[in-house]
Amino acid sequence: MEAVSQDKRMIHYDLLRIVAAFSVVMLHSAGQKWYVLPVTDREWQIANAWDALFRFGVPIFVMISGAIFLNKDIGIKRLYFHNIFRLLAIYWIWSGLYGIYDCRKRGLGAAEWKEVIKELLGGRYHLWFLPMIVAIYMLVPILRSWVKNADKRNLQYFLLLFIFLKIGMFTVSALSRSYIVRYASDLTNVAELGMACSYIGYFVWGYYIAHYGIPEKWHRVIYAGVIPAALLNQFVDRYLSLKAGEPRGEFYDSYGAFTFIIVTALFLFFTNVMSKVHYSRPAARIIRELSDATFGVYVMHVGLLEVLEERGIDTMLVPNIIGIPLLALGCYAVCTVVAACLRRIPVLGRYLC
Repeated sequence: MEAVSQDKRMIHYDLLRIVAAFSVVMLHSAGQKWYVLPVTDREWQIANAWDALFRFGVPIFVMISGAIFLNKDIGIKRLYFHNIFRLLAIYWIWSGLYGIYDCRKRGLGAAEWKEVIKELLGGRYHLWFLPMIVAIYMLVPILRSWVKNADKRNLQYFLLLFIFLKIGMFTVSALSRSYIVRYASDLTNVAELGMACSYIGYFVWGYYIAHYGIPEKWHRVIYAGVIPAALLNQFVDRYLSLKAGEPRGEFYDSYGAFTFIIVTALFLFFTNVMSKVHYSRPAARIIRELSDATFGVYVMHVGLLEVLEERGIDTMLVPNIIGIPLLALGCYAVCTVVAACLRRIPVLGRYLC
């Protein structure tokens, strides 16, 4: 069967985007009862394990954006009107829809409309990603000029700052709440070093791997680290939660050291291995369609999970070790179909998903 040229569309990043979107749905499905169940319950520990395994989604999204946006010329006018304005419109539209949804049972009186406006400005908890990526996009012209003219060692210096001052300090802080650790963490925050190395670090990391790569001698080491990292994420956070008597979760968050290893391994695998696979035209069309729907999946999946939970459809209908992935798969499938339909609405579809 005829293959699609990889120069026309980076299919490997489309596939990775699909994996990242599903991971976000999985972690929110796992989190459905995460705050409710006692940490000593087997069901909580299973939910926590699924949550820990699928924490790579947002960093992967950011790295894909970095690999793409920092590797091509985009004028400031196009960046704002084609990318940033669209993201802000989607944020406000979906924030408003979630706000209206929250007020539906009480009727929309004056007080309730204030809640809608508050939701419109503040957004649903998962929509934080949109203003964050908008802030990074605003810096793209500056970042691109830097990475284009910086030598490799200059980029490596920045990434070392990111790894030590953000990944390292975050992990140590999650492990220990001692006075010394808190003081060191507060010191980096006061100096705003962590701010400078936040998700921008992942943004540049994606570009670096795509542009320079990682020496091949390290590939097996990174891949071999995935399973130990996934297990340590689960067991260490379980220990910390049991010790605290309440859910913790921060240990395996986006900046956790072991999550960083998983994110790096996934991005490296899709960049180095999956990019060499040639896809038939029908397969490429399906992958592209699923990839184009991922934004819609991201913004609407939380609403669908809430609607289903209100109707008694949640991860506890069956043992949650299978209930969580089943709910995530069903939610992902429904949101993909709805997103595909919404995107095809003339003009408005672009600002819905």
